[in-house]
Parts: sequence; C-alpha cells; structure tokens
Amino acid sequence: MQTPDASDFSTELASCFSPPLQSVDVVDGLSARDFEERYRRPRRPVIINDGARQWRALQRWSTPDHLVSVAGHRNAFVRDLEASNVEAGSYHEEYREVVFGELVERLFGEQPPAWYLTQGLIMRGSGFSAMLARRTWPAVLPELAQDLTLPPYWSEKDLAQCNLWLGPGDQISGLHYDEFDNLNGVVVGSKRWILFPHDQAAVLLNGQDVRQTIAPGFHAKAENRFEGSRATARGYECVTHPGQLLYVPAGMWHQVFSGPGPSLAVNFWYLDLPRDTTSAVVLHARRYSGFFRRKRFLLALGLVGAQVSIKAVQYGFGKRAPAEVEIGPPGYGL
Repeated sequence: MQTPDASDFSTELASCFSPPLQSVDVVDGLSARDFEERYRRPRRPVIINDGARQWRALQRWSTPDHLVSVAGHRNAFVRDLEASNVEAGSYHEEYREVVFGELVERLFGEQPPAWYLTQGLIMRGSGFSAMLARRTWPAVLPELAQDLTLPPYWSEKDLAQCNLWLGPGDQISGLHYDEFDNLNGVVVGSKRWILFPHDQAAVLLNGQDVRQTIAPGFHAKAENRFEGSRATARGYECVTHPGQLLYVPAGMWHQVFSGPGPSLAVNFWYLDLPRDTTSAVVLHARRYSGFFRRKRFLLALGLVGAQVSIKAVQYGFGKRAPAEVEIGPPGYGL
C-alpha cells in the first residue's frame, strides 16, 4: 500500500475517464436467485446494501476492547507499509511479526503505525475450494467468526476463506485482481473502489508486461496514470460503508482507497467448483506469466493445471480436510 494524497479518497475519478466510470448498483434484500442471474453470471459488481447489517461485528469491533479480549493473544504478520511498494514496476512486500492485541490497540490510537494486516484468516470453507486457497496466512483469528454471518449466495463448500483486513486508514491498494469471487464488507471506516472488467487488461497495462496481477494505479501520485489509452478503460466506481457488501467478480481489476481513521473490513473469497475451474486456473496462471507472452502463459497454465490435479488427489477431491494452516507472510501458491 502507498500513502495517497489527502484528496485521493474524497475525489471521484469517474469523470477522468471517457466514457465516465459507471456507478455500481445498490440493492436491498437481494435474493440468491437475483444475485446469480443479474450479477454473478454476467460478472457485474453490486453493493448489497443490507448484506452485512446483521453482523455483530459492526458494534463489537468499533472499539479495540472486544477484538483484544477474544483474539489479542494471537500473533500476526503485518505488512510494513513504509518498507513495501505495491506499484507494478517495483512490487515488493515487507512483513514483521506483532501480537494482534498490540496491533489493534495501536491502530485505534492517536498515532497509528504504518502496519497493515492483510488476509487475517477468520474461517475456511469445508470443501475443495478451501484447499486451493493460500498456503500461509499472516494470522489465524477463528474467535472472530462468531461476530459474522455467512452470506447466502454460495454454499459453505464453495468458501475458500474469510479474511480480516485491518490498517491505519488513508491508504490505497495497488490495482489488481483476485482469482476468487469476492464479497467485501467494511466494518469500520469507508472505502472508495474503482473496478474494471478483466477484458480491460490490455488498456490498463498499457503495454507493460507485469506479474503478480498488479497493474499501474490511478492514485494522484501515480506517474503517467492516464498514459496512452488508459483513460478509455471501461469500469465502475463506488464507495462502501459499514453494513454493506460489495461483490467483486473473480478477475475484475480493482483499486481501493481507504478513508481516514482505522480501516477494518472482512471479505469472503468463493470458488464454485467445478463451474469456475477453468477461469480460476487461467487467472492463477496469469499471476505468474504476465499477459503478453503466450509461451510463458501456456507453460504456467500447464503447471497450475498439474498442481490442481495433484491437490485433487491429495485431498480426495474435497473429501478430506486440509492440513493445519501455516502462519507467516501471505503465501500465494496453490
């Protein structure tokens, strides 16, 4: 993450594009059937306005007391924002180990450190999808699951993982995509999102052959952020608040701007197998191969396909539970 200009969160970016970025639908009481037909199948983002309104976390996590009392003893690996860089051309991450209770208390304090907890594992699914998720997690926080409710749009077997994201606010992510369907719910703070369908990759990358699914961002300090035809990228913009759930389809590029103050969110990553198998393997292969080298992509595709097959046999096609998770800096392999 990078520290943005103070205006990054509050400045709308829609009008900087031609045509302007579209707004995201905001829907109350979205049924599972309507979600599938109107958003999941056509790969469109949507804000489910009341999707997280019943979470006890909205009340319990608004101050550090509850988080510290139930999970403060856990260790966590946090990204050192001052030593990391998530820009496409010089991407690297630095992590340090802290106690979760100290992290929470300091981030809610008057001078929060430049530490960011990404993908703190709250729960995993019970099926094969969970076995294709991350190899290592920066924290394991099962005590927090009691304050959440699983969304009704996927079955538990399709859940890869549910994560906690906790940082100091006034931060931005790189422009990236995930291999999983994503439901993101803000618990404390607000987030501005810009989102682009996966087929906009060539426009967004502007000829750069990047890996790790990171593209040049659109924040104010980004060099040449509208270079070439990047301003013609088709996409969406929205702001999410506590109680809402944002659906981000797998493969959709997105950059996130956190508002001021502590920033705390939960996300659910889903993979519906076997329906999403092909797209997930392709998206994962592109993480390592880049976008403009066909031979390298085909090699990566073959390797990822082989790894999936090995995992399938190793875990009995989802009939055996995954091994205990390993704590450490986030691991992105299968």
